[in-house]
Amino acid sequence: MVAISQLWINGQRRPSSTGKTFDVLNGHTREVVTKASSASMEDVYEAIEAAYTAQPSWEATPWRTKRDLFIKAAQLIRTPKYAERIIEAVCQETASQTDWATGDARAVSVYLMECCNTVTQLTGETMPSKDTGGTVLIERRAHGAVLAMSPFNSPTALATRSIAIALACGNTVVLKSSEQSPRSLDILVEALHEAGFPKGVLNLIHVSREDVPKTVAEMIGHKLIKHINFTGSDVVGKIIAQEAAKYLKPCVLELGGKAGVIVLNDANIEEATKAILYAALLHSGQICMSTERVIVQRGISESLIQSLKTMAEKIRAGLDPSSKIPPLVSQGSAERIITLLKDSQQRGAEVLVGDLQREGSIVQPHILVDVEPGSLAWDKESFGPMLVVKVVDTEEEAIELVNETEYSLTGAVWTCDVQKGLALARRIRASHVNVNGTSFSAEPGVAIGGFGGATGYGRFDVEHFTQKHVVVITPPDMKYFMVVN
Repeated sequence: MVAISQLWINGQRRPSSTGKTFDVLNGHTREVVTKASSASMEDVYEAIEAAYTAQPSWEATPWRTKRDLFIKAAQLIRTPKYAERIIEAVCQETASQTDWATGDARAVSVYLMECCNTVTQLTGETMPSKDTGGTVLIERRAHGAVLAMSPFNSPTALATRSIAIALACGNTVVLKSSEQSPRSLDILVEALHEAGFPKGVLNLIHVSREDVPKTVAEMIGHKLIKHINFTGSDVVGKIIAQEAAKYLKPCVLELGGKAGVIVLNDANIEEATKAILYAALLHSGQICMSTERVIVQRGISESLIQSLKTMAEKIRAGLDPSSKIPPLVSQGSAERIITLLKDSQQRGAEVLVGDLQREGSIVQPHILVDVEPGSLAWDKESFGPMLVVKVVDTEEEAIELVNETEYSLTGAVWTCDVQKGLALARRIRASHVNVNGTSFSAEPGVAIGGFGGATGYGRFDVEHFTQKHVVVITPPDMKYFMVVN
């Protein structure tokens, strides 16, 4: 029986006002796994208005009350009632493996618990006014009703990140699910409502693929939407940024990644190999922090390349229990990756591992060497199980190459000289850089974000989900330049 996913508007789970639905297919089996309600513009406007109406009272809610709601929601997510359903939905909708879906569900509770601390961080400051006897109060205030849009690859965890910080800062949210994972988010929002989040504070809509461009443009332009956040591809992120710019609305955009890893001559080859392939192939590379580029010094290059080849050839993609990585989310994604690989081969790259083929949405691990900047495999985020390797002579060449990209999310440096690793890490233009570790890395309490370009801008933190509000208490008996009778 196909699962049903509905909308959440003003605290009520309900179908679309028009009755319209769309099918969600497992990208590999092509089976219909979810039938989702497709929101009409009437539904969208109701959701926005509900969020707008609920916002003042939600922002005024005591921080202890908000903290307790986050704790209750985190506890509920860990119960079988929700955890098992989320895992099933993520596996079915996105062709994920159980381990990845389980981690996705666990990350939801982590993000929610982190926000228990965030609600206490909305502190302000005071200072004397420029006028003698006056006082300046600077407070953190919410933007208002926020539009949040989350991706398919880690559906419930990244949706939670996009809404939890907004809610903790006193905003209310209209969440638009990825067309690939509506049921996963339906279950998430159900848990938050059971935890006791008030009506209208969190609303969820699904939109069919053909309606997304018009609907999202309308939502961004709606006068009651004051802030937008989006996690997804740089292609879509640019469209969203252009729409938001029409209305000068602030955005947080976490977009693509093309993580580069530098391996110096004195690196531990075995440990570097494990970390590189882990970050490159986990979830078939469908992670914005996936390692996609390796820049290795010549003295160690042959040993590292052989080590990567030997280990990668043991890793297989598929649905059977012996497969270590899953199919991709769709056959279209698989075909795009094959196009990137063939482009680099035609430009002179050597295919070290892989067959340049796909089986439905399954693409086996690929490693290419001698890949040049300017090729698609070097320049564009693949979001697939592929890795390109480039050999250099000097550390300066390595830094120049690792920074020769539009993306700036994460990276890594491998060397036995920690001081040298730290010095190089500071020169890599990326939000998070790991010394002797993996590019798939983020530290609790430190929001990840890009340095602009195809990685986007802004971060999921208090700074970006509030605005400074200044109140000046004017001293009595002010002397003005001009007296009006």
